[in-house]
Amino acid sequence: MSEQPLVELEADLATRRGWLSEGSGYLLASAAALLADLGVFALLAHLGWDWYAAATGGFLLGSVVAYVISVRWVFAARSFRSRSAELATFVLIGCLGLLVVQGVMWVCIEWFGVRGSIARVVAVGFSFTSNFVLRKLILFRSRVSGRSIVEGEAS
Repeated sequence: MSEQPLVELEADLATRRGWLSEGSGYLLASAAALLADLGVFALLAHLGWDWYAAATGGFLLGSVVAYVISVRWVFAARSFRSRSAELATFVLIGCLGLLVVQGVMWVCIEWFGVRGSIARVVAVGFSFTSNFVLRKLILFRSRVSGRSIVEGEAS
């Protein structure tokens, strides 16, 4: 039985702590983004906007709120040099999360007969997890050998 050197064990622990700390921070960022999303949605719906347009407006503002909080206070490392490419990728991952919500809700309701409100809670859990993991692995991971995704040049 081989033993891992203490340095490797400490690095593994630091990585786990990083994911846990960033996951907790991302949960708070997501909660703030959800409040912004629902607030804009309610305001636009109250002003007579179509439901889908109001939902889109809320989603976009919520995405920007989540992005700003994530880059300022949640994630330590960033993979992209271009902030516009980073924001676009962040929103694209959010759109994938929206598809996850719709898919999970459909499966829960249509296949398992779960009430819509319960299906929504289940779907949010899946969406939160997929968004966090994708954003962590694509946008907010340490650069390998000093290279960024967008430019591919040494730092």
